[in-house]
Amino acid sequence: MGVSIAWQLARRLDPHTDPVVLLEKKELAAGSSGKSGAILRQFYGDREVAAMARDSLRVFKGFEAATGRDLAFLACGVLTLGSRAKPGEAELVERNVAMMRGLGIEVELLDAAALRALVPGIRASDATIAAWEPGAGAVDPVRTVHAFAALAREHGAITRVGVRAEELVVEGGRVRGVRTDDGLIECDQVVVAAGPWTRPLLARAGVELPLRVVRPEQHFLALPNGSSTASETSVLVTSGGPDAAWPDPTSTGRGSRTLATVGLSAKDELFARFGNEGNALPAAPHPVLLDLEHGFYTRCDLLTQRTRVGHMDYASDEEVADPDAVDDVVSDDFKRWARAKLSGRLPSYAERPDAGSLNGMYTLTPDAQAVIGPVEGVAGVIVASGFSGHGFKLSPSIGEGVAQMVCGEAVSAFDVGFFAPERFASGRARTSGAFGM
Repeated sequence: MGVSIAWQLARRLDPHTDPVVLLEKKELAAGSSGKSGAILRQFYGDREVAAMARDSLRVFKGFEAATGRDLAFLACGVLTLGSRAKPGEAELVERNVAMMRGLGIEVELLDAAALRALVPGIRASDATIAAWEPGAGAVDPVRTVHAFAALAREHGAITRVGVRAEELVVEGGRVRGVRTDDGLIECDQVVVAAGPWTRPLLARAGVELPLRVVRPEQHFLALPNGSSTASETSVLVTSGGPDAAWPDPTSTGRGSRTLATVGLSAKDELFARFGNEGNALPAAPHPVLLDLEHGFYTRCDLLTQRTRVGHMDYASDEEVADPDAVDDVVSDDFKRWARAKLSGRLPSYAERPDAGSLNGMYTLTPDAQAVIGPVEGVAGVIVASGFSGHGFKLSPSIGEGVAQMVCGEAVSAFDVGFFAPERFASGRARTSGAFGM
């Protein structure tokens, strides 16, 4: 969110008279964003958010053509699965599909037979239905953060990496600056997009928001055998762009490695790894699955040759008291759960080796939707946080809309009232399911 907002602000402002400064206490993508699954779905229960996902997906898909930068966009499609045997689940899928179609989103409603034809080898009972988004997919989160930051710098923004924001300086009810561990930065407008660190930072300025942080566990299995053969479908659509760090498939999530073929785009990296006979790229073995029926989600990563598995809910996730001291250990119980869920739906994973685990962080609100907008009590402060595990895909819309706010423009990128921080105190909040579903 920070780099997207900085990019859109820098496009609008003169770097000499209205400089944009982005503070990052560790390194870019070191927090929640870098560990994100970065799934680009449009399946939502609220029109306001589905429309943002639609608009943002257009940005992600056209990003390379517009900027020459590579996000490793994987056009594998997204399937959201439900069951007619579970009360209300099939109705949710059908209702969301109808709403999405009304927004001009490309989506199909599949029965079990059509699902089995689309994904050979998938286990699906006759009660299973699915929403199929053929144009959706995923991007690499680290590469995306670095690309957004590079564009912000190209437009004159300053990225202060390794500088921690310690407190907002407030005088007479208005922000006057940000005190950092490297000194004071004077300013008259601040956007707080600090994820898990948002609540304590604002609390020190007397602003209380109903945010809490949880630690979702995620596990990886190696891609199925034969999944790296050339195909004309589900290819990685990308070329050109800067090098970036990629997770090591054998790591626990604590480290990263730089591409061995330094300077290559994601497409070139795949060609170097798997060959480029016929100029064809390897295919993802299956679409992204958001499995409401069995309670898990999964997505493939061709570059690391592994598949991520996580919960479709965060009710059981451990709450985080201090985001600077998150336990990195993923439980054996979760690893076994992830393997059983994935191989139960896709038997080709049954014998695949483990390929690492990680813990992320979600910043949650009571209604599972973000808080975006001016905070009460401190003029000049805008918050963009609490994305509840589904914000990455919305970041282009968030960047555009928050930049419009800061610059005093009419906000067209999202519904201001839907995300207003004061909605909880006023009783206007609507309750969404986990991940906004």
